[in-house]
Amino acid sequence: MMVIFGLYLGWCAVDHKEESESIAILGLHDIVRDEVKDSEARFSMWIASESSLRKQLAYLKEQGYKTWSLDDLNAWYEGEKEIDGKVVVLTFDDGYASSATLIEPLLREYGFQGATFVIGSMVEDQKPADASLQRFVSKEDMTSSANMQYYSHTYQLHDKNAGQFAIDRKSKADLQADFDVQKQIVDCSYVAYPYGHANALMTEVLKENDVKLAFGYHENRKATRKDDRYQLPRFSVNAYTSMDMFRTMLESK
Repeated sequence: MMVIFGLYLGWCAVDHKEESESIAILGLHDIVRDEVKDSEARFSMWIASESSLRKQLAYLKEQGYKTWSLDDLNAWYEGEKEIDGKVVVLTFDDGYASSATLIEPLLREYGFQGATFVIGSMVEDQKPADASLQRFVSKEDMTSSANMQYYSHTYQLHDKNAGQFAIDRKSKADLQADFDVQKQIVDCSYVAYPYGHANALMTEVLKENDVKLAFGYHENRKATRKDDRYQLPRFSVNAYTSMDMFRTMLESK
């Protein structure tokens, strides 16, 4: 009887450990200098100021957080890597020029790393980053480094028409064609769904193309190993996210 009870306690400990192991994946968008935020984007929730990102990174540094790459995250999901201390994953959607001009230098300054999910159709005609002239990164800007890696936000599926998501209007062949064009532009090992919205056909395409992980948005909870690898949740961090809310995201269970 004691042996059975001991085995039960051991099972509970393993199960509790799996449940308690979770990682905050933060999803941000565009970052601009404070004067631009004040003069041109004061009321945009998707455009945050440089100073707000700096405060968030400083807090992570002060609290002893490590940032993981998406390869690190995948290794953890596969059970090949364990959480050691405080860990967070930083992602930036759409592929704005700020990923190269503002965000990567800030990440380098704090010794952090992040990943940008780019909309391929937006970057094809861009020139190398000049924040005063362009909106999105160029192919030349998308040179992955120790501080910033670039992955897919689809080629041309970031669209809604009358409330209907683009991927819901496409056939599987259409979705595969979009993937084929996008992989000529950027590494498609990891994908963030436009607007965080997935469907069964899209997931099939990602699986058949050996995408490692895919990410939603707005779920506002931490990721666990029990989550579907093609539906990993992210927190929405935007211009209205206070430092109190930022801390809550990191400390949530």
